[in-house]
Amino acid sequence: MVLVILAVLGAGLLVPLGSRMDARDRQASLERLGDIQHALIGFALIHGRLPCPSTTTDPASPLYGIEDPAPCSFASEGRLPWRSLAVPATDAWGSPRTAVGDDWGGHWHYRVDPRFAEAPITAATLPSANLQIRGHDGSRITTSDSQAVAIVYSTGPNRRADGLNASYTVTAPLYQAGPPTPDYDDLLAWLGRPLLIARLAQGGRL
Repeated sequence: MVLVILAVLGAGLLVPLGSRMDARDRQASLERLGDIQHALIGFALIHGRLPCPSTTTDPASPLYGIEDPAPCSFASEGRLPWRSLAVPATDAWGSPRTAVGDDWGGHWHYRVDPRFAEAPITAATLPSANLQIRGHDGSRITTSDSQAVAIVYSTGPNRRADGLNASYTVTAPLYQAGPPTPDYDDLLAWLGRPLLIARLAQGGRL
């Protein structure tokens, strides 16, 4: 009887522990995402533009993690050009790819508005891609005046894109962001035009 009680109590303790570990891992991933946002702004301050995505898939290639040459392709998503941004070569959960056949898992997806990948960005530069962020209920997080000019996201523990992030098209450029739910565990951040313009002005780039 005592063993049964201990087993039940032990099983009950495992759930909160697992939840705490998930929360800790997610917080670490959000911190990595914050570093990426800062790196994108730093890149823009140095180069007067945002980087193109990276589409090289072989970790052995010298171009792996390097932004693609301009003009950026907007037909499909690329990956974060981590080497061009000088950020770690790991996914959202701290795992690297070491072979061309390795799963992309939680590695960062990246999309940039083509006009903001061209130098120089000025206060008059306007988005052309109409990238928009929606909440879980479909409400607008960004507006026509605060459009995203760059988007970075990773799949969560389920290792698949959820919600609008799984159905993006050039004609329906919508992404989804919000806290985790039973049907959504992606981690997404964006760089809005007002913030980028403000940072470039503060850095003397405008």
